[in-house]
Amino acid sequence: MMKRYIFLCLLFSCLAVFTMQLSACGRKGSPKPVGPADKITYPRGYPPAD
Repeated sequence: MMKRYIFLCLLFSCLAVFTMQLSACGRKGSPKPVGPADKITYPRGYPPAD
């Protein structure tokens, strides 16, 4: 019974570490808005200059 508990704890720990490493995958650097720089309206200052 105790061996099964230890096995399940180790298995869960390994799966958690593996999942966290996979979730860190992706593009490097800060996100950049898509499109030409003169057409990007966000982020806007507050209050808007309307």
